[in-house]
Amino acid sequence: MLEIFIIFISTNILILISYNYLAKIVNVYDFPNKRKIHKIKTPLIGGIILLVNFIFLIILLETGVISSLTLSNIFENKFNYFLFSLSIILIFLIGFIDDKIDINPNLKLVCLFLIISFVQFLDNSILITEIRFSFTNNLIYLGKYSFLFTALCFLLFINACNMFDGINLQSCLYYLILSLYLITLDSHNLFLIVMIISIFIICILNSKGKIFMGDSGVFLCSFVLAYFMVKNYNINIINYSDKIFILMMVPGIDMFRLFMFRILNKKNPFKPDNSHIHHILLRKFTYLQTILIIFLLVNVPIILSFFDVSSLFIILSFLFSYFLLITNHLKKR
Repeated sequence: MLEIFIIFISTNILILISYNYLAKIVNVYDFPNKRKIHKIKTPLIGGIILLVNFIFLIILLETGVISSLTLSNIFENKFNYFLFSLSIILIFLIGFIDDKIDINPNLKLVCLFLIISFVQFLDNSILITEIRFSFTNNLIYLGKYSFLFTALCFLLFINACNMFDGINLQSCLYYLILSLYLITLDSHNLFLIVMIISIFIICILNSKGKIFMGDSGVFLCSFVLAYFMVKNYNINIINYSDKIFILMMVPGIDMFRLFMFRILNKKNPFKPDNSHIHHILLRKFTYLQTILIIFLLVNVPIILSFFDVSSLFIILSFLFSYFLLITNHLKKR
């Protein structure tokens, strides 16, 4: 395990030093406009950094430089491992093309749905077949709806995270927190170890406004984390679906609020605006205060879940705090 840390920390230090060269090679930038907060064009290479690390890991595993990947928990067999590797490349490409040419939202959803469906069809171990809650013994068996339900869960999480990606450190810190949580469940997951190292480097660059995650980074991170959450759920390492909801609820609930707000105002729910949580908080608080509030909204529920606090209490407390924060500011405005 030590060799993995040494290899990938060294690799990412090189990326940290030479990110400008990588940005010029890729040539994908986010340009400022009236809706966006940043003032200069910024490289969208968060996804590139992640993919480079993942591909490097796969090469090291296949060439035997790093000892063989443990397949017993997450990957039942070599085929599932290769299917996962192929899927992260395809998911990345959808995000990268969207960063480059701005794909139509409907076409983007269809492409993501097809990739996720393709993975589900060949790997039934990521199908959610039943929903278990910590506060009741009743199970919900999905039966023939498991395929569609699982695909919908993946799509909702990816889309929610894409809408949650707003200001520096907002999404990459969220991904770092989720990755650290999942590594406590499976400390031998090499993909998570590499992801944590990569995201830490991205956080350093993103905190200074040097790079953004981009859709390629958001799609890739969201898919990988959702994949490992479902895998852990299906092998009963994560016992209850409400635990997963707690992990995902910050971007999910903000997306739900945005969709309802836009629909009630007869707007396209996918059309960008300035009503995201970070926009609302920045009208009242400084950037650092906004990041701290979002960090607490994400972390406090996860920390409480470690101490076996009732999931219902955590979720209801979060909902109360979230909507109190949002509605109070909207009233003042």
